[in-house]
Amino acid sequence: MELADRTEALFRLLDCERASATALAHAMRPCEYTPRTILSHQGDHDDRLWLILEGTVQLQAISSEGQSTVISAFGPGELVGAFAAAEENAFDARALGRVQALQVTAIELDRLFQECPDLAAGMSRIYSGQLHTVLDRLAARVTLSAVGRCYRELLALAGPSDLISPPPVIAALALTAQTTRETGSRAISTLERRGIIERSSDRLEIVSRRMLEDLVV
Repeated sequence: MELADRTEALFRLLDCERASATALAHAMRPCEYTPRTILSHQGDHDDRLWLILEGTVQLQAISSEGQSTVISAFGPGELVGAFAAAEENAFDARALGRVQALQVTAIELDRLFQECPDLAAGMSRIYSGQLHTVLDRLAARVTLSAVGRCYRELLALAGPSDLISPPPVIAALALTAQTTRETGSRAISTLERRGIIERSSDRLEIVSRRMLEDLVV
């Protein structure tokens, strides 16, 4: 990715001054990861921060008994990693598919924040949105059933148009809802059977939004 392309991407995502975007573009290194590559390991002391441009990065914590728990997943325009030098990672950060990102060290980022406060403001807006999403999903995790979470994510993906094109990948939908692919597949099949949604190779349409909302329990 050329410097001009990095600058343009940062300018749009951070809503900052172009000169600030250029300074950050000089400091950030383009990275590309193949599926299942671990960007950073749980327990390591890491000072890197990634801005995701394409693909999805999953955060996954492993207990002392070896049990794996998905914390969240982040996609294009979102941030993963450390803001402070040598922070200990509380989770693995893993590329789900092919991922393109921009990487910078916390030390370099701190220097740029002092020189360009608008960069700090832009990243704070991104983190604020991510925090809201994580807390919202945490609330859903403790109040909704696994199937209800799938339906809730489906409504969020469709938005006011009640249309998702191309249709969502069931495994990705289930991951976002923090449940298994099998549960997600059964949930979608139930909606099709009841005529609440219609699905084809290129789109998924919510036929009865009210009925789907009533199933978010």
